[in-house]
Amino acid sequence: MTSSNDLPSRIERLESLEAIRTLKAQYAVFADRCLTTPSAEHARALADLFTDDATADYGFFGTFSGKEALFRAFAEQLPASSRWAAHHVMNPILSVDGDTAEGTWSFVAHSVPREPKDATRLTYFGSYEEKYRRVGGAWKIASIIVHFSSP
Repeated sequence: MTSSNDLPSRIERLESLEAIRTLKAQYAVFADRCLTTPSAEHARALADLFTDDATADYGFFGTFSGKEALFRAFAEQLPASSRWAAHHVMNPILSVDGDTAEGTWSFVAHSVPREPKDATRLTYFGSYEEKYRRVGGAWKIASIIVHFSSP
């Protein structure tokens, strides 16, 4: 009988935690690309970080279900609101249980709205509440809820 504290289990857990941290870093990079230089390629890269049945609640930006709905939002709806963005994620609290995991992150996101033309930078603060699932050996975002603490 193996224990969840044996060395192989501990290594697998640490590798999963690191993979989820990398997943979230990719999320921030691809989100910025979608908002700053919108393209189908950038939207697909961001959508591919999610499971096929993912749900995303972006607060006042909308709620989306399924990878294809997320792709359309990343390609069309979200870029229409912003001409520049920079996401910073920090303070992860993560837990892994086999092929599922949960986590919270704090964030600071800077954005320049598309309109008016002379709009200045906005800064958003908040947190992400997320669930993850390992699919085909890769960690994906299964659900994300964005909590804005100040616009």
